[in-house]
Amino acid sequence: MTPIENLLSRLSKVRGRNGAWTACCPAHEDKSPSLAIKEGDDGRVLLHCFGGCDVHNVLGAVGMDMSDLFPAKRDSRDSRDSRESGTPVKKATFYASDLLRVIHFEALVVQIAAIDMANGKEVSAPTKARLMLAYQRIDEATRYANV
Repeated sequence: MTPIENLLSRLSKVRGRNGAWTACCPAHEDKSPSLAIKEGDDGRVLLHCFGGCDVHNVLGAVGMDMSDLFPAKRDSRDSRDSRESGTPVKKATFYASDLLRVIHFEALVVQIAAIDMANGKEVSAPTKARLMLAYQRIDEATRYANV
C-alpha cells in the first residue's frame, strides 16, 4: 500500500482524485472536511489542516507518524526476494528538513517532561512511555541523517 493509500484509508469523508483530496481532520471534531491532502510527484504526502492542527497530531490520531508519509526508495537491486533472503534493504531517503522537524518536535516533548520533573511533578507511566518513544524517534532520525 502506498503512503497516500494508507493515509486515505484511515480518514473519513474523503473526496478528491488526481493527487489532491480533502477529508475530515481526525485531530479535532470536524463535521466538514478541513484537511487538505496532496501527493507530491515523488510520492510523499503533504497535509494541511485548515482548523490549525499540527501534522503530528493529525498523524497520531490515525496511528501514523511522519515516516509513513514518505515512500521507501528502492533501487533496482532491491526486491521482495532480497528482503526475504536476509540481504539488507536500502533505507528510505528523507529530506534533512523533515528529519530536523521530527527531532525538534520530539525534543519539545522531552523539554516539557523535563520542566515538569524539575518542578517536582511525578512522572506517570504514560509520560515515561512517551519519553521512550521520543528517544526512539530522535535516535531513528539521527541514524537516517548519518546515511
